[in-house]
Amino acid sequence: MKQKFLLIALFAFLSVAVSAQATVDVFINGTKAGQIVLTASQTTGGLSYKKSVYKNIDKLSIQISGKWVDGGYYRKVQVLGDDAVTPMFVASETVGAAGQFILTDKDVIKRLAKGKPISLWVEKTPANTKSKEKVTKIYLGTLTREK
Repeated sequence: MKQKFLLIALFAFLSVAVSAQATVDVFINGTKAGQIVLTASQTTGGLSYKKSVYKNIDKLSIQISGKWVDGGYYRKVQVLGDDAVTPMFVASETVGAAGQFILTDKDVIKRLAKGKPISLWVEKTPANTKSKEKVTKIYLGTLTREK
């Protein structure tokens, strides 16, 4: 009986943990270069690449999948540098591709090539203008350069 209870409790915990996470796939020049798996409350974590990878970037994009993409929201990704308040670049969601954002910007790529990190945040705005739900910002990860 105890084993059955523990098994049910473990299954319930795992199902809650899986539903509260999202996956961020990073694409460099159209090829998947990495993946970040985050929970809703996480504010750290990310990917690190070599300097040569950042020097050869023609196209940088991300694809978000999971619960954060569901629902009637307008989504934008904010790229933050040293100033954690003012975004250095804002990318709207690609039309026809839910959760896809193209981050190809000269300033972003130069910053990565110099070895300075960028953090990515998604801003979710309710599509229904009558909604009383607030605009939310969710951490997506940090891209850095290996030393």
